[in-house]
Amino acid sequence: MSAAPGNDTVTVIDDSSPGPFEGPEKLLELWFAPSEEDVAARNLPLKGGRKGKERWTGLRQVERSVWDSMLDEVQCKVLSVIEGEEVDAYLLSESSMFVWPHKLILKTCGTTTLLLGIPTLLRIASETCGFKGVWRCFYSRKTFMFPERQRGPHKDWNAEMAFLDKLFENSSAYTVGRMNGDHWLLYLTPPRDDVLLPHAMESSRALPPANPDTSLSTLSASLDTKPSALPTPRRLPSPSSAPHRPDQTLEILMTQLSPAACRKFYHPSSSPAAPAPYTTPLYASDPSVADGDAHALGAKLSADLGLTALLDGATLDSFLFAPCGFSQNAVRGDRYATVHVTPEEAYSYASFECNFDFAGLVDDSAAAAAKTTSGLDTREVVSRTAESLHELVERVLAIFEPAKMSITLFVSDEDDDPSTGAARDEKARAHEGMRQLMSPELAERYERVDRILYSFDSYSLVYAVFQRKQ
Repeated sequence: MSAAPGNDTVTVIDDSSPGPFEGPEKLLELWFAPSEEDVAARNLPLKGGRKGKERWTGLRQVERSVWDSMLDEVQCKVLSVIEGEEVDAYLLSESSMFVWPHKLILKTCGTTTLLLGIPTLLRIASETCGFKGVWRCFYSRKTFMFPERQRGPHKDWNAEMAFLDKLFENSSAYTVGRMNGDHWLLYLTPPRDDVLLPHAMESSRALPPANPDTSLSTLSASLDTKPSALPTPRRLPSPSSAPHRPDQTLEILMTQLSPAACRKFYHPSSSPAAPAPYTTPLYASDPSVADGDAHALGAKLSADLGLTALLDGATLDSFLFAPCGFSQNAVRGDRYATVHVTPEEAYSYASFECNFDFAGLVDDSAAAAAKTTSGLDTREVVSRTAESLHELVERVLAIFEPAKMSITLFVSDEDDDPSTGAARDEKARAHEGMRQLMSPELAERYERVDRILYSFDSYSLVYAVFQRKQ
């Protein structure tokens, strides 16, 4: 495990738990307020706040045991935790969870039942933190490799939408990409400013009871009805808020990794020569492998691959599973990154997600990184952001060597930008450079087979699929 800069600390919790090998993750993002400042300003009541962390607010006050109970419903366990200055990062047996005072991101792979944990999560936010409801919701996933092995509402996208519509109002859902090929599924709700009002508890939607003993079949049976028509959202939920700088979140979902890349993610006690059979759990950890060893090996692998350098200045928490598999969380300030790898050749998969400031992310100099957010004007920052995004994508692909990938990028449109004339035109060209997602050099090795641009109020979503040229 890497050393933690500043005051961040990494606490090892327990060993990995068995789980399936389905690589593509389910991604849930719940916002209970627009920002951390909104949480502090509202002076929300707390019940049983986190001991020793009284200065923390909102969701960061929730005790570990409470999160553990919710994650039990999702079918995953906590391996270790980064307690950052502004965000907590939980490394899970099946991916990651990030907790800010005002929002939460839960990302799980395999046959985890992520959606089944939402009722309990909402109850925690209400009873422990005083939140009156969800300000906005965001749920997405790639098409599953083995959809027949999913459980509960995750067996079918319509069932997932129906489940979410029982909890949230005014939703919109999208299938982004080719229905008969790789595509990305997105569910979102518009901001609900009414939940920020003092009287919101009286008008908030009632939550269904969270009963961990309820069977998956019972929950699935209630989803037979077709979801209602989905209205157009008012604006896309921002993955993060950062005034006066481009707001962007990048997700690279890679399949068919090269054999050489796959071999790097096997535990030294295992051999990739005889891949695990179809039914072997990906994250079945060898009992003889100590937890500290798994973290130490993960940290060494991160350094050897160049991930540590790529995420320079961040607190890292890395884990190399036995017999194979790799997970990593990174935190820098209020920003996060996460990496997950399923290396079995027959169904290899890797994901890289990051909302760091791209303008400084791949610069080797910390001073230069600081300059990108202070010493440069906005136009120069946006231009450097596009260039750095291309370099970031290239360095990630060099590590995993995928034959195929999908890339999604959320980027702010800055409609209220005061720039005019040539400066605004230059910024527009820079943003278009970001939307290309790849440098011309990398485009010589990969062919783009799909590209879709969605425009929302203040944000754009770029989705593209690439495959390696023969």
